[in-house]
Amino acid sequence: MIRNLVQTSAMISELAATTKEAALKELLAAAGEAGAFPESAYSSLSRRLSDREAIGSTGLGNSVAVPHVKGEDVKGVSLVMARCQPGLEWQAIDGRSVHVFFMLVSPMNDPEAHLQCLRWIASLARNSDFRRFLLDADGDEAMRDLLLEMTSESSSSK
Repeated sequence: MIRNLVQTSAMISELAATTKEAALKELLAAAGEAGAFPESAYSSLSRRLSDREAIGSTGLGNSVAVPHVKGEDVKGVSLVMARCQPGLEWQAIDGRSVHVFFMLVSPMNDPEAHLQCLRWIASLARNSDFRRFLLDADGDEAMRDLLLEMTSESSSSK
C-alpha cells in the first residue's frame, strides 16, 4: 500500500507559501488537483485541517510536519510531499522551522490505513539521511525516487 501511495503522491519541490495557513491551503489544493477528493469537499477538509492544527501542531520535530485530515468524500489515502527550503514556523515540538511536509488525506472509513501511513511517515521523519537527501533532491521526480527507495528499504528490513 505504501509503495502505491508514493507512486501516486503529489510532489511540491518548493512551497510558495510563507505562512502555516497558506501552506495548509497549498498542500490541500495539490491533493485535490491530484484527485484525492472532489472540489466540493475542499472547504470542509480545509476547516478540519485548521481545526486539527488548533488542537496541536503536526510539527513532529526534526524540521518535519505531517498535517493530516480525514473526510467523507475522500476516495482513498493520498499523500502530498513538499519542501520549503527557507522553512516555515509551525509550532513544532522542538521549536524549529519546518522544511519537509507530508500531507495525508484519508477517507473516514479506513482508519487503519491512515495510521499505517502516519507510522511510516514518522519513521522517515526520524531518519536524518532521508531528510538531508530530500532537501538536496533535484525536483519532484528525485523526491519521489527517494521515497520509493526508502519504501523498499523499510519493507526489506522487516
